[in-house]
Amino acid sequence: MTECIGFLGLGSMGGPIAARLAAWVRGRGGRLLVYDPREEARALAAKAGAEPVAGGARELGERCALVLACLPSPKISEEVALGPEGVASAPEDRRALRTYVEMSTIGGAAMRRIAEGLAARGVALVDSPISGGAIGAQTGVLAVMAAGAPEAVSAARPALEVVGNRFFVVGDAPGLGQAMKLANNLLSLAGMVLTAEALSLGAKAGLDPALMCEVINAGTGRNSSTDSKYPRAVLTGTFDVGSTNRIAAKDMALAMEEFAALGVPAPLTGLARELWALTMATQGPEADMTTVARMYEGWAGVSLRARGGGGGEAGTAAAD
Repeated sequence: MTECIGFLGLGSMGGPIAARLAAWVRGRGGRLLVYDPREEARALAAKAGAEPVAGGARELGERCALVLACLPSPKISEEVALGPEGVASAPEDRRALRTYVEMSTIGGAAMRRIAEGLAARGVALVDSPISGGAIGAQTGVLAVMAAGAPEAVSAARPALEVVGNRFFVVGDAPGLGQAMKLANNLLSLAGMVLTAEALSLGAKAGLDPALMCEVINAGTGRNSSTDSKYPRAVLTGTFDVGSTNRIAAKDMALAMEEFAALGVPAPLTGLARELWALTMATQGPEADMTTVARMYEGWAGVSLRARGGGGGEAGTAAAD
C-alpha cells in the first residue's frame, strides 16, 4: 500500500517544511497530501511535489495514518484537530488517522485539550513544536521537540527528522513540548527587545551598530539576535526574518499563561510581553518582528543601520 502522509498549514514555516517532506515521501514511493485555505499556498505546494486536497483537514484524516500540522493560533489548532470538519471528524470506519503531530506553538492548555479530544477518538497526539524560524524552515535547520507516548513519537519520528536537523524527545506527555518551546521563545523574543535597547545605547553614543554586533558576538552578550537576526534584517534595513509581531506577541502571552498556570513568578517575561504588545500596536501586527528595532529607533532618535565603517575583525562574527 502506498504511504500517505498529510500536512496542514502552508505558511512561512509550513510551506517550506511541506516541500521538503514531499521530496522525502516521494523518494519512499509515497505521497504527501496537503491543505491550506489559501489557493496560492496550495499552488506553491503542488509545484514542490505535494498533492493539495479539496476536502481539508477531514479528508487528510480519512486518507492518512500520519498527519502533521503547522498552524498560526491555538483557536485554529483546536478547530482543525477537534472541530466538526477537523482531522478526526470522520466516522471511525472511514478514518485512517492514527497519529497527529501538532507542530504549532499554542500553549500547554490547548495542547492537552487536543490530546484528550483525539484520544477519545483513538488518535495519538505528538506535541512537537519547532524552532529556527522561517529561514530554518527553508534550510531544514530546525530544532524539533517531541512529547508524547513512545509509540506515537516513534511513528512520527522519521518524518520529524526530515522536518529538522536536531530531534529531541522532551517527555511522554503532550504539553511538555509546549513548555520547552515557550521557554526557548521567551529567551529569543526578550533577547530581540534587549538587543534593540543595547544597540540604541551605543548608536546614540556614536558607535556603529554593525561593529557593536561584531564585538558582542565575540564576547559574553552574544545571542541569536546579535548573531543572525539583526545582522540580516535590522543592520540592512530589510526587516525580513519571516515572522510577525502578531506571532511574537502571541508567543509571549502564551508564556505568561504557562507561568501563571504553574504558579511561577515571571516579572521579566511580563515586561517583555508588554513591549511586544507595544511593538505590535506601533509597527503593525503583520509587520516583521524585527521592526521592534524601529520602535527603539524612534525613541532614541537614531538609526540602527550599519554605517559601513568596518571594525577590528570585520566579518569574523558571521562565520564564528
